[in-house]
Amino acid sequence: MTTVAISGAEGALRSRISDALTQIFDEVVGLAFDLESVSLADVECIVHLAFSEDSDQSKLIGLLERATEAKISQVVVVSSAMVYGAWPNNSVPLSEDAAVRPNPESTFAVHQADAERTALEWADLEVERRVTILRPTAVASPNASGLIGEALLAAAPIRTRRDDPPQQFVHLDDLATAVATVVQLDESGVFNVAPDGWLTAREVRELIGARPIIRLPVPLPGRLDRYVARRVGHQAPTGLLPYTRYPWVIANDRLRSTGWVPRYGNDQVFVAAEAGMPWDSMNAKQRQNVSLGVGATAIIGLLYGLARWLKRTILGKTN
Repeated sequence: MTTVAISGAEGALRSRISDALTQIFDEVVGLAFDLESVSLADVECIVHLAFSEDSDQSKLIGLLERATEAKISQVVVVSSAMVYGAWPNNSVPLSEDAAVRPNPESTFAVHQADAERTALEWADLEVERRVTILRPTAVASPNASGLIGEALLAAAPIRTRRDDPPQQFVHLDDLATAVATVVQLDESGVFNVAPDGWLTAREVRELIGARPIIRLPVPLPGRLDRYVARRVGHQAPTGLLPYTRYPWVIANDRLRSTGWVPRYGNDQVFVAAEAGMPWDSMNAKQRQNVSLGVGATAIIGLLYGLARWLKRTILGKTN
């Protein structure tokens, strides 16, 4: 009997991945960090979902200690492509050989990088241990999206100045089959998970349709985070501003070489998962008022900054 265990994030993501693994393996068991009584005696592989903003690595370390005790040599960590960071000089697309340099303001991305490092350090202690890392782009689906996928869908109409980077969205079902694929491999390493290609700025605008693109001056990280939190309706990841300004799209060549094929394209995922922005429930007059309010706020902010700069300049000359 072949048994695979799943730990980490709860909810639809874990459920869908568990369903995909059930199609291949004899048994799939769920692990909770506070239930050490669950036996790992027959488990051959642990799949850890690191979808969290929690920077505390103690839970993952405890899980790896249990794996050591049970003599489990294979661990799959589902991380995020956000570990590459969103930077102006990023290659388009990024391969698995790109440096890990998450934007420090994104606790989610930093946590994923920490989880990867913890797992790799565990693997380095014994030659027979194998750690496979999956780095999906923003995960979304009609009824269940990942933390980042949901937040970036909400932020799609918000742009700063002329920053219009390409965007990617991978369907949750494609991520689930990617996990099932790498669990069966006799090799370790890193695999990006994404559809073929990406959405250009123009394509995103076309998919958004009549919904207006709102352009605000930078810096506005706090404003963007608050907007996304309101739109998503629960505690959303923070520090997303760089990931809406600079490219971080990834190549899927290595995963495709294993036989994995994405079923959904970026445009299909975007259209199916996009739940509709607040503009959808507004009439024309309400949309106009909001747009005017946003514009006025931006102008006031710029004037305030200019006034402070002039005051500092004048005082500096006086002194």
